[in-house]
Order: sequence, then C-alpha cells, then structure tokens
Amino acid sequence: MIQDFERTTTERLLLRRLQEGDLDAVYTIHADPETNRLDSSGRLYSRDAARELLERWLGDWARHGVGYWAVERRDAPGTIVGFSGMRHKELEGQRVLNLAYRFSPPCWGSGYATEAARMALALARQHIPDVPVVAIISLENAPSLRVAERLGMRRDRIIDYEGIANAVFLAA
Repeated sequence: MIQDFERTTTERLLLRRLQEGDLDAVYTIHADPETNRLDSSGRLYSRDAARELLERWLGDWARHGVGYWAVERRDAPGTIVGFSGMRHKELEGQRVLNLAYRFSPPCWGSGYATEAARMALALARQHIPDVPVVAIISLENAPSLRVAERLGMRRDRIIDYEGIANAVFLAA
C-alpha cells in the first residue's frame, strides 16, 4: 500500500481511498445524465452496476495500493463531489496508469478536476515513475480535454475506445 495515495489533501480538496460506504455517491454521480452528457462510457443504469464498479475500484486498491479517490471539499467534509485519481490498466498491450476525473455537475468549472489530477500526477511521478500515465478522453469532451492540456499532458494519438473516438494524452 502506498500510504500517500490513501489519503491526501490539496488546497481545497480531500482525496481519499474509496470505501464500501461510497456506493450511493458512485451511483448518484455516474447515473446522472448530465454527468454523462460528454462522456457516456461511465454511465450507470442501476445500483447493481454501481456496486460492480465500486467493487472493481476497491479491488484496484487491494491489488495495487492505488486507485481512484472519492473527492470531498475540505470545507464540506463527508460530501463526495466527484472521483479522481488513477488505476492500473492495460491499454493496447501496455500497462499504464489511467488518470480519471468525474465530478458532479454543480462542481464543473471549479477547477477541482485539475486540482485533484495534478496531485495524482505528482504522486505517480514520486511513487510509480516507471508506469506511464495516460488520460483517455472522448474527442467530444472539450472540458476534459482542456483539463489534460492544463496538466501539461501531451496528446499522443486517437484510438477507438469502446466504439468512440478518444484522444490518448500522456503525462510528461
């Protein structure tokens, strides 16, 4: 277990390891049609699907000591506003760390995605420098593309990912 990944803070956010009790937040954020308007790949249609997703993410933590975080605002502890962080994944035969960020619509435009992802990148550079970090982003998702660019990630290529054209960004 990489201690720094389990619980860390930024100026405005608490980034913490997921836990079983986060099921309602996983479902609420991933089932929201607005949250999925620009990226439907993570849309959930049932609590059972949310439970499966949460179990997969908890498994990442158990196997690798790193995974996606529940994100809370430091000024509103206990309320999850989104998910971010990275998990191990295979992409085109290569092991990578997939950087992700998904927030509830009222948080859009707040800079939370950039803030959380910046911390994830810093921790990956420090603790897992040999594994490339990528962000796989739908070409239709302009706000997420801008976050990757703000983070200094470089657009590497376009791939077909789950039937949708996606840009693959690489961390510097």
